[in-house]
Amino acid sequence: MSRVAFVLIFLVLLQSASGVVQAEARAVTTELTVEKYDWLSSEVVVIDASVRNAPYNMNLKVSWDLVGESNLVITNGTYFFQATGTITELEFELEKFYQGDHFYSFEFEITDEIGSVLDESELSFTVFEHTQFPSITNLIAFGDSLSDMGNGNQSAVVSAVFSSPPYWQGRFSNGPVWLEYLSDAYNVQTSFGTGTSLGDNRAYGGSQTGQGYSYVLLPNVGTQITNYFANVESTIPSSTIVSLWSGGNDFLYGTANANTIVANMESHIRQLEAGGAEEFIIPNLPPLEKTPEVKSRSQSQQNAIGSEVVLYNQKLSNLVVDMRSELGVTIHYIDAWNIFNDILLNKESLGLTNTQDSACSGGVSLLPLPICSSGDPVVANADEYLFFDKAHPTRVMHQFIGRYATETVGLPDTDGDGVINLYDLCEWTENGVSTNSTGCSWNQQDEDQDGVLNVDDFCPNTTYGDSVNSEGCSAFQRDSDGDGYNDAVDICPFSPTNNDHDGDGCSDEEDSDDDNDGYYDSNDACPKGLIGNHINDLDSDGCRDIEDADIDGDGLLNSDEQEIGTDERDIDTDDDFYPDGEDAFPLDRNEWLDSDGDGCGDNSDAFPFDSLDCNDVDEDGVGDNRDAFPFDSSEWSDFDLDGIGDNTDVCPLEEGYSLIPLGCVDSDGDGYGDRVDAFPSIHDEWNDSDGDGVGDNSDKFPLDSNDWSDSDNDTYGDNRDAFPLDTNEWNDTDMDGVGDNSDAFPYNASEWLDSDSDGCGDNIDVWPNNASECYDTDFDGVGDNADAFPLSAFEWLDSDGDGLGDNSDIFPFDKNAKYDSDGDGVANAYDPFPGNANYDSWFDILFRIALIVALIAGVVVFFQRRNLGHNEMESSTFESETLHRIPEVNRPATAPSFDAFENKN
Repeated sequence: MSRVAFVLIFLVLLQSASGVVQAEARAVTTELTVEKYDWLSSEVVVIDASVRNAPYNMNLKVSWDLVGESNLVITNGTYFFQATGTITELEFELEKFYQGDHFYSFEFEITDEIGSVLDESELSFTVFEHTQFPSITNLIAFGDSLSDMGNGNQSAVVSAVFSSPPYWQGRFSNGPVWLEYLSDAYNVQTSFGTGTSLGDNRAYGGSQTGQGYSYVLLPNVGTQITNYFANVESTIPSSTIVSLWSGGNDFLYGTANANTIVANMESHIRQLEAGGAEEFIIPNLPPLEKTPEVKSRSQSQQNAIGSEVVLYNQKLSNLVVDMRSELGVTIHYIDAWNIFNDILLNKESLGLTNTQDSACSGGVSLLPLPICSSGDPVVANADEYLFFDKAHPTRVMHQFIGRYATETVGLPDTDGDGVINLYDLCEWTENGVSTNSTGCSWNQQDEDQDGVLNVDDFCPNTTYGDSVNSEGCSAFQRDSDGDGYNDAVDICPFSPTNNDHDGDGCSDEEDSDDDNDGYYDSNDACPKGLIGNHINDLDSDGCRDIEDADIDGDGLLNSDEQEIGTDERDIDTDDDFYPDGEDAFPLDRNEWLDSDGDGCGDNSDAFPFDSLDCNDVDEDGVGDNRDAFPFDSSEWSDFDLDGIGDNTDVCPLEEGYSLIPLGCVDSDGDGYGDRVDAFPSIHDEWNDSDGDGVGDNSDKFPLDSNDWSDSDNDTYGDNRDAFPLDTNEWNDTDMDGVGDNSDAFPYNASEWLDSDSDGCGDNIDVWPNNASECYDTDFDGVGDNADAFPLSAFEWLDSDGDGLGDNSDIFPFDKNAKYDSDGDGVANAYDPFPGNANYDSWFDILFRIALIVALIAGVVVFFQRRNLGHNEMESSTFESETLHRIPEVNRPATAPSFDAFENKN
């Protein structure tokens, strides 16, 4: 429920005593008045009540109700007063009650002390929602006389009967038209103009929808639009709003056809949209049948116009929906039909008294126009009339229409704080105060977010999250018993302060913590100690450290801790989680118990329940105190006290220090017990592995009973060394007196040197210093390796490798030729006639045959004989020459064997 504030102001009119007495005998009357009838939702509606003749010196009660359109009480109130004169003035201020209704009734009643009603009164008024308007660059108007701001007055035809007064400055009313209120709301200036003249208001009185002119000279709406584009602006900016209200004259003096008029309106919308218009204001038509002009006609005409207007409005509404969808434009649709009807039903709310007649009584006109002429009388209370002439509203009615239009077109800002409802979080802000972006004034905000508005918050700086009372104060901000302690810390916020040791607001008898140290007295070692929280109470026992014998509460007195060396301010000095008073080792974080009392903590005590032993370093299960070998896990006893544990001592019952076997008697101290020492009295010997009587340490061959000495240190015992004093020799396999290591032929007694390392002993090597030769089997002076014929003393070379020694080979460098039987210098291999020195080839034969054929037979004989003698001489000569060609030294002593001549070529 919205809050309603009212202020009551008494104006006491001083009267004479006799006047007062006379007033008491008169009836009480009340007159309710209001400054205006149209209010905005953000305004404070001021209602003045003049109470006359109220009884004097009596407590009077005023009861009032504010009733809305549904006859429901929106808010109400009561007030008591006393009259001090004949007239008592009361003033009521109503605000923050708007809930969407336009019409309200203020019902007023005065009763006396016994409840008797002295007077009742009622006053009606109208409230429009406060709106905000976006910024625009211009407001352009097309239409008829309802929007005309002076264009019609410029017409010679209209001006012949139209004049100011009785009309106001060219308007078809006695004041500004509705569009001017809308211009003011948008904060733009709108001037009129027609034809080729400039001006944003092109509406023309007497015009109709469609193109052309009415009465020849009055431009219809289509012509108005065309002229504007032609003479003023060729396009309409997107930031301009266009008003289009027409059609009334079509019904009064035109076609009166709803379909035609709607078609014309669609044409106008499309023409304007094509010119750039994006936002329109389009009112429908009011109930024309209720105008004085139509009411003067027959009932059937009234009914026809009324029905057709309703049909037109329906079609126009559908058209608006279609245009919005198809063209994507914004159209603000103003329901003028319902506005007029609402006003007719609630005329008192607008201060109207006459809704049927015209304020101006028109005379005879040359034109069928419902206007008054110059000099026509106008009623004195024209502002109480709905109609100024037969068809046009009064200025008051225009103002109401403008209010409706601004409410329809604007963005709601009900409380008028400058923030539209969509973003306003505080629906009712006081007038005149600044607000934030969410529409909230300082009073309406809750700066400390405690749930209590600033205006009601007595504690504006409450810590966020603290619970508060209705005044916005948390327990930390209240002191209910006034004892100087806020309720948050006052355990007894409503308690007297007698016998209050800690002064915390609670008496000692009811205070469970007398010294207010945070510890209940039952658990407080110092229940009435120093007052206040013990910031220096280390052990939290209720006693501050300066009065606490055990500061840290670890069970050890401070004096004991000083003696021990522990920290009197640390309950667990060694940080082992055991208080010093319970810790057997308060300075050792690894120990805290000593179950056997041996001074060794249980954690490290290998024998925690044996007071005789603590450690077992070698972890052999025998305590170090009883362990003869505390660092040897394999030994713990030494019966013979020889330092060798019984477990490894071979002779555990006799003191001995031998190493082999361990722990036995060792007479010569060589580490070997006498029982195993082959030489028990010789310190350097103890074994004789080969039993040769020489100790292993001295025996060069301890595992060989046949040798024990090696004089030349060649690892061969002297007994079997063929050269016992020669380090490099020890064997002479062939017994030639030369050691095997030096003997080139260790298995040949006849050889021991090979000077040229050819594998042939010097004793048999014909060439001992030539590694390439050893033997000369044929004794020809050429070694077998170089001798091609090692078994023939007559041959040693075969230069052409044909198997015939060079000494015998006639052709030693031709492997294909060896002999020349006929001595003709041609080897047998190449000589067709090896036995005839005269023939070397078949050519010779053929030549000679030819020669013989040519000679006489006798000559042939001669030559044959001669040739035979010649051949014999050549053969002898050849043999002689051949013999002389063989060097003397190469000549064999005897003739070669027949084997050399087996394969003759």
